[in-house]
Amino acid sequence: MENGHIKVDREMKTNIPGCFAAGDCAGKPYQYLKSAGEGQVAALNAVSYIDSLKK
Repeated sequence: MENGHIKVDREMKTNIPGCFAAGDCAGKPYQYLKSAGEGQVAALNAVSYIDSLKK
């Protein structure tokens, strides 16, 4: 946590393996377009993470 928000990197990854966060919980500004974009980044990286576990 950082200033009341979940800390993420550019891929929306947290410090917990396999845990991604996006949108308002990841920080300001609180805008729906930002949340949607971050959600897409988080989803794509989550799929990549899950695929890497299958190998």
